[in-house]
Amino acid sequence: MRRFEGKNVVITGSSRGIGLAILEEFAKEGANIAACSNHRSDSVIENYKNISSQYGVDIYPFFFDMSDEDAVIEGAKSIKEIVPLVDVLVNNAGISHIAPFMLTKSDDLHRVFQVNFFSQIVFTNGLLGALKKAKGAAIVNMTSIAGLDGGIGVTVYGSSKAAVALTTKVQAQELAAFKIRVNAVAPGMVDTDMAVKMGEKAVENTTNATALKRLARAEEVAQLVTFLASDNASYITGQVVRVDGGI
Repeated sequence: MRRFEGKNVVITGSSRGIGLAILEEFAKEGANIAACSNHRSDSVIENYKNISSQYGVDIYPFFFDMSDEDAVIEGAKSIKEIVPLVDVLVNNAGISHIAPFMLTKSDDLHRVFQVNFFSQIVFTNGLLGALKKAKGAAIVNMTSIAGLDGGIGVTVYGSSKAAVALTTKVQAQELAAFKIRVNAVAPGMVDTDMAVKMGEKAVENTTNATALKRLARAEEVAQLVTFLASDNASYITGQVVRVDGGI
């Protein structure tokens, strides 16, 4: 039997990259999925339909902007109307920002934190009632090694992801009373569009810094997410697990 057969999973940032890989891994395992994204297009809808048909699961698309807090609140409400009980929440949506500390603008700070941290907190709170109904739910937050190790140019992005890592540990303590486990995954650089945007030099430097001498594949991150959300990880909570190729 598939590990998430008949269970309900909510994933943000699910239209491409790591989020799409996470969606497909859960679909393989039998989950019905509320797929959240701000990227609405015919190709995204068609891709969801193909995955749904291939694995025999239901995929419900929801489109809202994580930088708009009111839209996030309404998005959570809309999801609960379709999926009143949520077994797994994956907070994957995020944006990157690379700039020297001296050139960091206040607007960038607010924008990145709004998407990567504030809206994630609002969204999780909005779905908390549905998670409690599962009597054994799991939350997986996506952070980054930039939020654990720092590095040149990641003042804003790294700080937002550090906030996610710390909040994961707090949530694990506070939500344990409701039998909700909370963990986080901290990838290094992953072979996605985001890596391309960071430039060839950044990709080369990161690759050379890893023991495995390559970038992560999106499905390798997704497989860890599904493990942490599954009953195979039933005694794991409050952890931030790195997927960095041995940096």
